[in-house]
Parts: sequence; structure tokens; C-alpha cells
Amino acid sequence: MADAVVVGGGLGALRAAAALRAAGRNVVLVQEGGSLAGLAEAELPVGTGFERFNRVPSGWRPIEGMTTGLYVGGTIHALPLSRAVLPKLFSAAQVAEAAGAWGKNRATQELARLIGGGKEVRTYKDWVTQAYGDPIFERLFLPYCERRFGAPDGVTANVARGVHGAAPEGFRACPAHGRAAELAALAEGLEVAHTRVTGLASGLVTTEAGEFEGELFVDLPPARVVALLGGAAPPGLASEVAWLRLRNALEVSLEGGSTLPWITHVVDGPGQAYRLVRHGLFPGNGALQGRVSVQMSVESGDPLWAASDAELAASALSAVQEVAPDATASGARVQRVLNHNPVWVYTTAARMRRYLLAMGELKITPVGRAGTYAPLSGEAEAAYLRCVISGSVSVAEAMRLHVQPPVVVAEPRAHLTEFANA
Repeated sequence: MADAVVVGGGLGALRAAAALRAAGRNVVLVQEGGSLAGLAEAELPVGTGFERFNRVPSGWRPIEGMTTGLYVGGTIHALPLSRAVLPKLFSAAQVAEAAGAWGKNRATQELARLIGGGKEVRTYKDWVTQAYGDPIFERLFLPYCERRFGAPDGVTANVARGVHGAAPEGFRACPAHGRAAELAALAEGLEVAHTRVTGLASGLVTTEAGEFEGELFVDLPPARVVALLGGAAPPGLASEVAWLRLRNALEVSLEGGSTLPWITHVVDGPGQAYRLVRHGLFPGNGALQGRVSVQMSVESGDPLWAASDAELAASALSAVQEVAPDATASGARVQRVLNHNPVWVYTTAARMRRYLLAMGELKITPVGRAGTYAPLSGEAEAAYLRCVISGSVSVAEAMRLHVQPPVVVAEPRAHLTEFANA
């Protein structure tokens, strides 16, 4: 019997499950398998404050051929594949079939190089099947492609080359969301994403059906969590979170910012927040100069949206000067995007604050990039999870401290926090 249920299929869900496991909790990790239908309001513990999430419907299970799992004390694999990895991913019969198809493909390619011809490589599927054969494509790459990019016939071969064509030195093969460096945050574990995993000697694996009891941790976007709750969600919350996904975006590109970390979050007092993205150093005036984008995610009706380009440039410069003293509005460029889907919504934003308060009342803890609307690094999320699991502060405060630690401009000796590139 589990006392914690983690729902989601990404790194955030795996990290949460690993952290809960390390804290001695009994954990069930459930990967969403398509439809959200099946969770009726009557199946939720009405009036109890949602201390326990009593029912995960049978429709919530890994898609056929998919299981998320965690090896404790294993090794990390990254693309491209090697034959030595196959026994870790498939049964003996499947290994024989996959290795045979792989070898046949290699021989066919060699022959094509010698005598000319060969199949044209246009799509993601073409590239993978030519490299590894149909069995490996069907069992390993197809579910991954469908979740990340869509139907493989509609994805170009260049995408496959970029994602699967080169591996960091010393790493070999299995597709997983995120970079190999992020996988290392899984406490010396091995993540096998979208592949059937069997025979785990130790660790954590999902189950394909059943009902579980436990505190709920979700690596899902706010809109999907509210859809899951249905009529049990607080009135008006659905429209609130819908607007989280459709905020207006303003971006002011300034010269300077050469000393900033790659990504920095700045909060100007209790109000507007800024996301600073440094784009590197470029030649100018006989020296290398930086360029930084000041990104603002604003609510509908915010007066900033109606400001002129000059006013926006001045506002952005004023907000970031303490952390980027070399920034200048000279040559500033302003871009406006309606109904933008942001990668970061700061915790003090009115709608995000209301969502977090509602989740706190329901005893539901958001985790991962999807759940927290934050571009997390492994270290930041690990600190956040330790804080949440200890129960020392509220979820919103844990997010403010660890997931989205901003630089407050009014604070002397402000500490800059470097964020993973989203």
C-alpha cells in the first residue's frame, strides 16, 4: 500500500518519486496513459481537505510498451544505441529479433554504399529504421517520438539526427526526456523512458492498473490537474489556470548583461517579475559586448502592455540595472506576443498564487517543470522536494525559495541564481 502517489511521466515525476523513496515513503509512480476520463467527483474524498488521494482510475496507466522505472545504483544511458544495451531493455527473444534486424540494416546500408541506391531518408521514422531496424523503432523510439514530437511520419529526419545522432562522450543509449546531466540528478539511478522494464532488482516501477491511496504529487500542467479534478476543483479555477497558459509576453532586448548568469529571474518588489536571458558575447566597439533579453509575462489589462517601446525599454532597464549595471537601452528592441505560453510564471503572479493556494487546500503538490511552470535544474528541484517532503514550509514558500528563487532588486547584495536553460 502506497502512502504517496506520483502522477506524471517526466523527470519531475521521477525525481519526486526518488526523493519520496529516499525519505522512507511507500511510493507508486503512475504515468498518464492518454485520457483523463474516469475520475468522477464522487470518487474523491469530499469535505476531508483531500489529505489523501483515494483513487487513481484504471484508465491511468502506462501506454502499451511504456513503463517508467528507476534503477538504484545503476548506470545512465544516452544516445546512440549500442548492441550491449539491448539485453537491458528487451527480453531474450526481442533481443534476437532486434539485433537481427539491426545487423540486416547495417549490411543493406553497406551494400548500398558499394553499388549505389538505397532508401531515401526523409522522416524521423526513416532515419531510425535505417539506423536500428523496425523492432527497435516500434518498441523504443515510436512511443518517445509520439509523446515528444507527434506522429513520426510528420517529423523530419533532421530532428532525429539532432536528438539521437550524437551522444556525450562515455554515454550510450536509450531515449529519455532531458539531458544526460539531468538524469544524474536521479540519485545515481538509471531512467529508462518509454520502454518496458522488467526484473528490477531494486528500485521503483509503475504498475499498469489498480487503485492506489496516498498523498498526491503531480508533474502535470495546472490546466490538466484542474481537468482531472473536474467538479471537485474550486469554482472558477479552470478559467484562472487557462489564462496562465495564455499570458501576454513582452521582450525587451538590451545591450549589456555580460556578467549575468545564463538565465536570471528578477522580481521588482511584490509586483512585476522579469526573466533575463543572456545571449552570449558579440563583437562591438572594439570589444566583446553582451546582449540580454528582458522577458515579462503580463496579465491581460496590465498597463505595461499599452506602454510605448521607449517606456518599456526604460522600465526594463530600471528593473535590471542593479544586477546588470552594464545594460543600456541604446538600440533596444521590443517584441509583443499575444496569448503566449510561458516557460515561467512567477509565484507572486495573481493567478499562479491562487492556483498554488487551491492546490495547498487540496493537499496536492505540484512537481516538475510542467507542474510548477518553472525551468528547473536538477539541483533546484531536489532542494524543493526535500523542503516539501520535510513539511517545514508551505508548497508555495518552498517554490519561492528553491524552484523560482528570484533576485529582489531592492535587496542589497542580491544573490544571482543560475537556472537551467529551458
